[in-house]
Amino acid sequence: MFPWIATGILWIIAAFYAFGALVHVANIAGMSGYVWTEAPAKWQVLDIIYLVLDLIVAVGLVLGWRTGYAAFFVAALSQIALYTVFRTWIVDVPEEFARTPEEIRSLDGLVIFHGVTVVLVCLALRALPGSPE
Repeated sequence: MFPWIATGILWIIAAFYAFGALVHVANIAGMSGYVWTEAPAKWQVLDIIYLVLDLIVAVGLVLGWRTGYAAFFVAALSQIALYTVFRTWIVDVPEEFARTPEEIRSLDGLVIFHGVTVVLVCLALRALPGSPE
């Protein structure tokens, strides 16, 4: 893989994570169909954590920060764990916040997305100058 392709892949992934940050801002601003301050505390905490991580990832991947790469792996791998191993905990909320079966199944798509991005970032990092062969 050419370094410019690797950089492009990282920038595209950074754009997805910037969008993710906007989703968390929308949640916090109450634009997701519920009042955020009334949402389950675990959702509030996760929105804040992933807003910060997504911003670090978005900026860090574009600027080539090691911190950005580390934040990416923390964000991606922890979300894979949340949406698989801890899925029941995530969706165990009061009835007024319960998600439909379709919404819960959409977590499978997020698992696939994060899995693919982990593979792509690993490949891209290997292709960048100064990476170990």
